[in-house]
Amino acid sequence: MANQILYGFHNLQDLYNERVTEVGVGTVNTAISQAVAEHNKQMDSLMNFFVTRTTNFKTRFQSITGARLQPIEESGRALPIKPSGKYDLAFPIEMGGTAWGYNYVTGEKLTVGEVARTQATLQMADSRWLRDKLLASLFTNTNRTFVDPEHGSLTVLPIANGDSQVYHLTAGSDMGATSTHFIAEDAAIADAANPYPTIYERLMQHPENGGQVVMFISTAQVATTKALANFVEVADPNINPGSTTATLSGSLGATLPGDLLGYVDGVWIVEWRSLPTNYGIAVTTEGEKPIAMREDVEPSLRGFKQVGERNDHPWYEKQFMRRAGFGAWNRAGALVYYFGADTYAIPTGYTAPTV
Repeated sequence: MANQILYGFHNLQDLYNERVTEVGVGTVNTAISQAVAEHNKQMDSLMNFFVTRTTNFKTRFQSITGARLQPIEESGRALPIKPSGKYDLAFPIEMGGTAWGYNYVTGEKLTVGEVARTQATLQMADSRWLRDKLLASLFTNTNRTFVDPEHGSLTVLPIANGDSQVYHLTAGSDMGATSTHFIAEDAAIADAANPYPTIYERLMQHPENGGQVVMFISTAQVATTKALANFVEVADPNINPGSTTATLSGSLGATLPGDLLGYVDGVWIVEWRSLPTNYGIAVTTEGEKPIAMREDVEPSLRGFKQVGERNDHPWYEKQFMRRAGFGAWNRAGALVYYFGADTYAIPTGYTAPTV
């Protein structure tokens, strides 16, 4: 991001070496505001792949209930039924901040390019904060308590972790059952130990999920995944494949945090370089999202934003912050895979809550 031209500064590229005092403080502040607005738009698009947004600190997830028609006669009348699938959930909310500053002399020497690079750094800090919080909510497989200053102690649940919660199924006898969506596999990915059919079935057996299955893998799993016999790589636009070569014609049409590699056994494969080594996360493109992102009821407290300035000569600062928190929503909506071990363990640094 630091080497890219931020939106808002795209019309100032030819002025990057000019002093802010010469270009105009108002012009540069407008560019900062536009950059922050575009950043929030992009983060919203990315988060929407994994999360549903809420301002509730506590709520109830309602799912459909497995049911069949009742036998009746010509003059018969069925008994009323109602959905019974539900579980209670709570969500944390945390706050992070960053700032940049300068003194009077360095402020007079400040160039437009330096402001743009600094703003890019601040926005990268926000995107990493969001990413880490989201991943921690997916990787953490235990309940945790969040002490809300307004609402007291809240129990934040993980995705399905084999506890007593029953989830509806569309496969087999289609009766409800408990489920574990944290899987550890000691065997390396290979045709004889292919995890992707299991990943597909584990997610698609739940009626809350739908669309396509997408598996995000770390770089460590790329080579073995691409070596699978059924793997079909995304076509290279610079290469015209032969008539006997299988090519991938479909597309996901979604904003992804990584590179789309291909498709295997019903699962789209995405390399997400930010994932910890030997971990993968699978979700579906439709249905209920696995994670809820809690934000404040007050719209003015949502998103990444500049919240204050310090003008205390000779020191000057711009303060930015974000308030958000993550917890499981559709507990059967994601699956975490740990490669190279026979027992699941939370990756180092991703136990919620992260610092």
